[in-house]
Amino acid sequence: MRNIRAVFTKQMLSYIRNSERYGTALVFLAIPFAILLLVPGAGEDRAIIVAQFITMFVGISMIFAASAFIIEDRTTMNLRFMGMAGVKPFQYLIGTCAMLLIVSLVGNLLFALQSLYTGTALINFMTVSMLGAANSMFLGITLSLSPKTASFAPVSGLILGIGPMFSNVNEFLSMIFSFTYTQQVTNVIRGEDIDITGDITFPLQIILINMAVIFILFVILNMRNGLDGEKAIRA
Repeated sequence: MRNIRAVFTKQMLSYIRNSERYGTALVFLAIPFAILLLVPGAGEDRAIIVAQFITMFVGISMIFAASAFIIEDRTTMNLRFMGMAGVKPFQYLIGTCAMLLIVSLVGNLLFALQSLYTGTALINFMTVSMLGAANSMFLGITLSLSPKTASFAPVSGLILGIGPMFSNVNEFLSMIFSFTYTQQVTNVIRGEDIDITGDITFPLQIILINMAVIFILFVILNMRNGLDGEKAIRA
């Protein structure tokens, strides 16, 4: 437990010190707030506005932040030093993921306040947004396990974060992105095609299938480029 707390504290301090990691998240939070506050009549499209920017927060910010931790700790050899200090790979992952989940929780709660959802709608809002953030966090970590795939992390973030916005006006993109977790987060929070106060079983199934695929990818890449020992140095 001590090692997990140490990793958690280290990652939290690293996150706070690097403005580029939380800067985009703050921007995504601030823009819908400004729109809803300053643009007359924007409140009528509140769900659509919030859905667009929470999807960017979940898809872009969380993938970027998660991948940045792994890349930084590899290049600075922190992974090796922590391993020599007795920190196990699973302890490193738990500490890092716990920190990112807290950031996600705070961000998603602030978006929820802007949405004005209550009751069942609020519960469904937080459920899909947190599962979406967990997927992004896990995807960012997974892609950054190897320098061969690390470059895909920012690209994946941009595609998953911005894609659902364009899929709303393009039938072909809508068909493609319907299989992604960020699109399902958008669909639920918009409350148009899917009633946010009703049954959200189908979106949850898509989100969890995405999570299973990411987990399989994680297992494969971790076997080839693990977080422990010499693998972490060679990768």
